Amino acid sequence: MNKLLNIFKSVGDKWGNLSKSKKVSIIVLLTGIILSSIIIGIYLNRVEYDVLFSNLEPQDSAKIIEKLKEDKIQYKIDGNSILVPKDKVEEIRLSIFSDTNLPSSIKGFELFDNNKFGVTDTEAKIMYQRALEGELARTIQGFEEIEKARVHLVLPEESVFTRDEEKARASVTIKLKGNTKLTQEQVKAIISLVSSSVKNLPKENVEVVDNNMNLLSENIFESEQNGILTSNKQHEFKKQFEMDLQNDVKNMLEKVFGKDKVTVKINADLDFDSRQITTLKYDKDSIIRSQQKIKETSNDTNSQGSGSSPIDNNMSNTIQGNNQSSTSSREEEITNYEIGQTEEKIIKAPGEIKRLSVSVVIDGNLNELEKQSIKNIVVAATGLSEERGDVINIESITFNDEFKKKIQADLEEMKKQEELIKKRKMYIMIGEAVAGLIVLFIIYLALRKKRKIEDLQIEQQNNIDVLIGDVLQKQPIAYEPVLEDMEQNMNLEKEIRNYASTKPEQVVELIKTWLAEDER
Repeated sequence: MNKLLNIFKSVGDKWGNLSKSKKVSIIVLLTGIILSSIIIGIYLNRVEYDVLFSNLEPQDSAKIIEKLKEDKIQYKIDGNSILVPKDKVEEIRLSIFSDTNLPSSIKGFELFDNNKFGVTDTEAKIMYQRALEGELARTIQGFEEIEKARVHLVLPEESVFTRDEEKARASVTIKLKGNTKLTQEQVKAIISLVSSSVKNLPKENVEVVDNNMNLLSENIFESEQNGILTSNKQHEFKKQFEMDLQNDVKNMLEKVFGKDKVTVKINADLDFDSRQITTLKYDKDSIIRSQQKIKETSNDTNSQGSGSSPIDNNMSNTIQGNNQSSTSSREEEITNYEIGQTEEKIIKAPGEIKRLSVSVVIDGNLNELEKQSIKNIVVAATGLSEERGDVINIESITFNDEFKKKIQADLEEMKKQEELIKKRKMYIMIGEAVAGLIVLFIIYLALRKKRKIEDLQIEQQNNIDVLIGDVLQKQPIAYEPVLEDMEQNMNLEKEIRNYASTKPEQVVELIKTWLAEDER
């Protein structure tokens, strides 16, 4: 115990002997070390959280939170997400999945993992339908634009008669993230996914509905089957076609006249009607397909003999006979000719060009020969046809570039302002650095001056102590000191110290005078 007290006493003595600036430096250093230790300890001991589950149904979230409370696991709730310590995410997730009751929102073919004996055919069909719906919902829900998805299937009863077989039907309900919207191509992708995953399910029997009760699959395949484009598709196709032609002509002419020296505008009249034309042509030259010849010959012989024919008993009739013969023949020829015919079916796709109107304006003054040359180039590049009624117009006009010059001047002014701001920031940084150096230098000078003053005060105090000691020693002691003399000496010493602290300059001069007298 005494050693400990001695240590504290020695430390206190050393602390008392230090100057004020050193004490401040030591205090600041110790404070910094303590704060750094506290910050490092907090950083090392802090718990980092990561997402365990997100976007679950409320009942599933409640079950998971109850499970975490039972296992005494720290957790946080951030919106629709449940957070747990990062180093235990996989372990906690596996523990929750091991419980068959969690989560229960979407289940796929894992319904058959715990298959029981004695399951009827009806129950097996229902389980298969639920599993298929769950797997499809999981797949659709995995898309970036979709937050949640549910799939309902209507599977017909199998029939031994192919003629009576019904088609399956399906409906998909999706909840989109934020203000996201699905394009027609994305809706078609969802429909194709469901149709390809279910037996005997045509695309036309799949309906897609979003969370705002919008039927996204309405007439989505009808236009393709009939070869008809919707009005939006027609407008997009027309604009894209015109833009492509304009860019081609403009890029070609700008290589001759320079950038921003040419303006091109093309208006296309397109025919979006779908037509099917069937043409049947017969050939003039016939071809013998079959030929049949029939030839018949016949010989006929007629002979007449003599005889008697009783007319009555008293008379007799005698006929004298003659021999006659005849020959006949018949020829028949049947020829079947094949008439050649050509059947031609032409299906015209929508988007045929009915008429083009092209306008080209060039900056400057061009003569008629130059205009004609440009016209020939544009006609060849765009495929204009006089028979179709296409129109082209070439004009040369001096462009008004005041607005362009103003924009250019504004841009240059903005660049100058940006450069000026950068220079000002640089000057401010340099000024701050110089000011910081000046402040540090002033602080250094102040501390140096303060240290000199403290050293001078210490030196003066030591000289005063020496002076007081000399004065006390020079006083003659004629008798033994008593209590009154001691009090008088203490009062004298106190007065001298007060005088030295209030008027140090005079004391210094007095000491110098005494020292000079001692040297003499």
